[in-house]
Amino acid sequence: MRSRTLEKWTVERSSELYGVDNWGGGYFRITPDGKMGITPFPGKDVCVPIPSIISGLQERGLGLPVLLRIENLLDAQISLLHDSFAKAITDLQYGGEFRGVYPVKVNQQQQVFEEISKVGDRYNHGYEVGSKAELIAALSFLKNPKACLVCNGYKDQDYIDLALYAGKMGFLCFLVLEMPSELPLILDRARILGIKPRIGVRIKVSTQAGGHWAESAGDLSIFGLSTAEVVDVLDLMRSRDMLDCVQLLHFHLGSQIPNIRDIRTAVHEAARMYAELAKEGCAMGFLDLGGGLAVDYDGSHTNYASSRNYTLEEYCTDIVESVMATVDEHELPHPHIITESGRATVAYYSVLLFNVLDVSLLEKRPVPKTLDEDDPEAVHNLLEVYNSLSLKNLQECYNDAIYYRDQIRQLFRLGQCSLRQRALSDTIFWAVIRAIAEKLPEMKNPPSALKDVDLALASIYYCNMSVFQSLPDAWAIGHLFPIMPVHRLDELPTEQAILADIT
Repeated sequence: MRSRTLEKWTVERSSELYGVDNWGGGYFRITPDGKMGITPFPGKDVCVPIPSIISGLQERGLGLPVLLRIENLLDAQISLLHDSFAKAITDLQYGGEFRGVYPVKVNQQQQVFEEISKVGDRYNHGYEVGSKAELIAALSFLKNPKACLVCNGYKDQDYIDLALYAGKMGFLCFLVLEMPSELPLILDRARILGIKPRIGVRIKVSTQAGGHWAESAGDLSIFGLSTAEVVDVLDLMRSRDMLDCVQLLHFHLGSQIPNIRDIRTAVHEAARMYAELAKEGCAMGFLDLGGGLAVDYDGSHTNYASSRNYTLEEYCTDIVESVMATVDEHELPHPHIITESGRATVAYYSVLLFNVLDVSLLEKRPVPKTLDEDDPEAVHNLLEVYNSLSLKNLQECYNDAIYYRDQIRQLFRLGQCSLRQRALSDTIFWAVIRAIAEKLPEMKNPPSALKDVDLALASIYYCNMSVFQSLPDAWAIGHLFPIMPVHRLDELPTEQAILADIT
């Protein structure tokens, strides 16, 4: 960046610096006057500057931090997901439909439910629930009888009864077996209530991918049935003449799967199992591929854990193609495809806005020309390093400065160096580091050990992120997120900074 400091800074340069076009998904851009803006309507030239939103909040007496939720982006993401699958289905002449479901655990806010229910109604978009409480919430918003309601998680009698009644009310509700012990209770409650259940089977796929919660898949995964347990389920259902109740196959590879190859391999394995269940006499009709659709948080478009090496179009096409190729081998009707894309649905929807309260600068202090005779020898040596520094010996001076600084710290711990002498040595040391950072851009091939030396000079910006109150969503813990200023983006950035949360 320093090599361009004589050039005029532009908002396009800021967009490149912060990677807005890489991670923004088309929903964020910088305005001509240097403000970060939200484009809530893809394809339309509408951009709302974030500083204007902040000003509006402050006029109403609200301060930062604020978790800004943008409902229009939920609409856009759900529409994009369904339109992408619809295109893949049309292009490949696939016989089934796409039925997306939203995993309630990702974000249980009322406004999220309301918006997904409203937008999803035109796409038959349903819900995936993992508890009785989530099922109650989903039923209070779900109105479309064609939308799928997938019931995962631990199932007690009350949970099972509520799911069975949901089916009786006309909802497309599936009770997914995650443990063998659930089936007898489901069948018993179905007999007592006189309701024919729709049953799904969750399997353990052998494929294990990278990404978050990768332990959801593989032979040692916590949930799902082994192949032997699946056979036991088939035998029990056949003995009761209820194979027609088994209508769905489900697996979950994990969350934020960065590599499309892992997704393709797991889908092929699941489709093969689907075909086997159909051959056993199960009614089938639905293939639930779980979650995994990643969000490119860092904008690198790679198989790194916080990115993905595929586009949404490629994701949809590979899934449809893999399922189609496998079931066609067995001359079976194409199943309806379900995915549980929660992260990709809500990731762009939440923006945490916070203010900077204070700045701690590494103050530039004058370096003395001479030292007292009673100052430690290491301090004298450090000053000599500063005075001898040149473009030819940057690496040597850096190594010497580190050595003498550590030596002075040890003398201080042993009581052989006073507080003032140590403070003096710190002044000289940071002067050496600053001088190295200033000369480094003049080198054609700077040593690798010195490439990040300017980061040591970074200021600390104290922010009020209030993460324990306004964390965008629980799954965000440990994740990488893009972070950037929201104004003055038409000005040249001149400081390296570390952001510190006061909470």
